[in-house]
Amino acid sequence: MKWIRNKVERFEKLSVNRYIDLAVFVFLIFFPFLGSTYWIYVLSGIMAYMIFALSLDLLWGYTGLMSMGHSVLFGAGGYMIGIASAYANHAEWIKFEKLPLLLMLLGNETGAFLAALLLPAIIAFAVGFFMFSGKIKGVFFSLITLALSGVAELFIINQSAYTHGNSGITVTARTIISNAKEAKMDDFSFYFVILFFLLGVYGICRWIVASRVGKILQAVRENEERLTFFGFNPSVFKLLIYMVSGVLAGLAGVLYVRTQGSINSTAVGTNLSTLVLVWVAIGGHGNLTGAMVGTLVLQVAETLLSSIFSGISSDFVQYWQLALGIIILIIVFVIPKGIVGTVVSIQQKQEDYLQKEKSLVREEAVGYEQ
Repeated sequence: MKWIRNKVERFEKLSVNRYIDLAVFVFLIFFPFLGSTYWIYVLSGIMAYMIFALSLDLLWGYTGLMSMGHSVLFGAGGYMIGIASAYANHAEWIKFEKLPLLLMLLGNETGAFLAALLLPAIIAFAVGFFMFSGKIKGVFFSLITLALSGVAELFIINQSAYTHGNSGITVTARTIISNAKEAKMDDFSFYFVILFFLLGVYGICRWIVASRVGKILQAVRENEERLTFFGFNPSVFKLLIYMVSGVLAGLAGVLYVRTQGSINSTAVGTNLSTLVLVWVAIGGHGNLTGAMVGTLVLQVAETLLSSIFSGISSDFVQYWQLALGIIILIIVFVIPKGIVGTVVSIQQKQEDYLQKEKSLVREEAVGYEQ
C-alpha cells in the first residue's frame, strides 16, 4: 500500500504539461478505433509533423537557436527515401542506370534508411560547425538558416535528374525499410508504426532535456557567456544538439513521405520552415508538449477549415487560409506564451501563491508559539 501511495503522490506532483502529454497519447492510441480511414491517414501525417516539431523544440525551445530553415533537414531525409524508391521501382523519369558515388547507399533498402538519418546530421554538422565556430548566433543564425532553406529549394528544383524537379517523387511503398511498390501496410497498421516512432522520439527528447547535457543546453539559452566562464564550450553542445535535431527531423521526413506517398521541393523550402515555427510557437516552446499540441491543433484546424470552406462553395476554398491566419493571430495576441506555455504559467503562479500562503501560516504559527 505504501508503494502505491508513493506512486499516487508522485503522479499528483507532475507538472500540468505531463498530464497534457498523457491526454495527447491516450487520444492518439484510441483514435483509430473510433475515427474514419481518412482521419487515420491525416493523423498519421500529423504525427510525423509532431516529430518534426519536437526536433525543432530541442533546438529552439531548449537551446535558444531559432532555425528558420529546419525544413532542409526534414526534406533531406524524405528525399533520400524518395530517390531510393524511384530508383528501386524504375520510375519513368529516371534516366541514369547507376547511382552516383555519393548516393550509392540508396541502392540498398537499409542503406537508404540510414542515409535518410545521416544526411540531415551531416548537413547540421557542416552548417553548425561553420556558424558556431564563427560565434554566429541569435538573429544571424536564423537568417542564415532561412537563406539555406531557399538555396536548398532551388537546388532540389535544378537537380531534376535525381529529384524530378517541381513535379516531386511518388513513393508507393508504405513501410519503413522496403522500397518495393508491392510492400504496403494498411492505414490502420501504419498509423501505429508512426505512433510508435512518435512515442520513442518523445522519450528520447525527455531523456535529453532531463540529463546533464539538457541542463547545459538550457544554460546556453539563458546565458552563454556565463557558461563559458565555468569552463564549458557552448559551441560543442550547440553542434551536438543541432545534429541530434537533424537526425530526428530526417526521421520525420522519412515517416511523412512513407505516409503521404510523395515529396516535392516545398518539403525543403521556406514555407514548411515557417509552418513548423508557427506550430511550436502556438503550442509553446521549451516544454516539448507545446510542440506536439501546437502541431496537432493547427493541422487538424487546417484540415477541418479546408473541408468546411470547400463544402460551402468552390469560390470560398482559398479563404480557409485566411480564417486559419486569423485564429493564429488571436492566439498569439491573447496567449503569447502559447497554449501549453500559458497553462504551465498559470499552474506555476498557483503553486507560488500556495507556497506563499503556507509560509505566512508557518510564520504566524511560530509567532503565536513565541
